[in-house]
Amino acid sequence: MEQHDPHRTRKLRNLLGIIVSALFAVVGVAGFQRTGDPMLLLAFLAMAVLSFGIISLVFRLVDRLLDSLDKSQRK
Repeated sequence: MEQHDPHRTRKLRNLLGIIVSALFAVVGVAGFQRTGDPMLLLAFLAMAVLSFGIISLVFRLVDRLLDSLDKSQRK
């Protein structure tokens, strides 16, 4: 199922989300290896998932803003 992406932000959103999530995951794994604290690992993995969701939300809001600007210019 292909979704409508007129501003071509989907690739950027996914790439940025994956990079930030991977960064949190790597920091969590490194911290776990150093301290042996599983709660630290779980906290960073939760932040990785949360960061991906926040980045997706921000890009969806940017898409809405760009759509509204497109509609206002057509009038």
